[in-house]
Amino acid sequence: MRTSAFGALLLVLAVGCGVARGQSHDAKSPTPLAPGVNKGNVDSIVGPDYYYFYAGPGHWEVHLAFHEMGFFGQPHKQFANFDFTNAKGQTTHMQIWSQGNTATLDNHGDFTERVRMSLKVSGQSNLVRLGGYYEVTVTGAASFDGKAGSSANVKLKESESLVHPQGPLVQSSGPLVKPGGPLVQPSNEPLVRSSGPLVYPGKPLIVQETPHEVKITLAADVLFDFGKSQLRPDAEKTLREAATKMKFAHAKGPIAVDGFTDAKGAAGLNQKLSEARADAVEDWLIRNAGFSASGLRPRGFGAAQPVAANTKPDGTDNPAGRQLNRRVEIVVTR
Repeated sequence: MRTSAFGALLLVLAVGCGVARGQSHDAKSPTPLAPGVNKGNVDSIVGPDYYYFYAGPGHWEVHLAFHEMGFFGQPHKQFANFDFTNAKGQTTHMQIWSQGNTATLDNHGDFTERVRMSLKVSGQSNLVRLGGYYEVTVTGAASFDGKAGSSANVKLKESESLVHPQGPLVQSSGPLVKPGGPLVQPSNEPLVRSSGPLVYPGKPLIVQETPHEVKITLAADVLFDFGKSQLRPDAEKTLREAATKMKFAHAKGPIAVDGFTDAKGAAGLNQKLSEARADAVEDWLIRNAGFSASGLRPRGFGAAQPVAANTKPDGTDNPAGRQLNRRVEIVVTR
């Protein structure tokens, strides 16, 4: 049988990268995660790694790290995907970009019952080998059936230990990322696309997808000053990212642009503020992203339809909840 040069190249790459022991590449037979740091390597030739664990009942946290392997010995900007899927088939997609550095990302969730979670770790699709070293740590209300394997078939110039002596993951260069703290974005690329049960307090943009709808949630505090409806100059980056996702969603009808406020202040003023903010986002999309007025439908809902409690159980103010309620939602029907 004759083999083309292109086919021979793929064969050499596939054989040369090997398969890390303890890492399952079979979605039907995933490897159980273990307590502590689970280490592995992923690349575009071998394919995704599959794991599982149990989360809940209660609060649990996940800490991720990724260091790209480089391209022909040189740092090369690339990403790793971490897809968490619960027993109901709801998937949360988390994406980490790295270019010669160790990029980290933390998130958390709350379940009222014990839920089996599946994790798929995949590298960037490519005909040549791309990928890198990663770590997964699940803490809090989580349980495990066994121990996940670790591997070192990708040789890093720095230590593969990404764990601070005190526990939390750290970046090799940059600020410390603490569990439950703000997300740190080491590059200009988006880190997270959510379509599942996890929450991202303070995240500028969240995307939730179903087969028939794409909902893009924009944090109002990123777009506007408190109590104002004029877009901040630094809101453009988030709006451009939202516009790109809107175009790739392939809308079948008018796109809803819905404004929401928290419950602080008079209901009438909150209603007007939510309408003005929806109008401001619509106007930006028309002026800067090529959308037509007939293709957008701005609406304001005031403090209605909160996604978090505006007050704590004892009746005191809940600033974190109010921050999540101040938002603009763009809903694309497809």
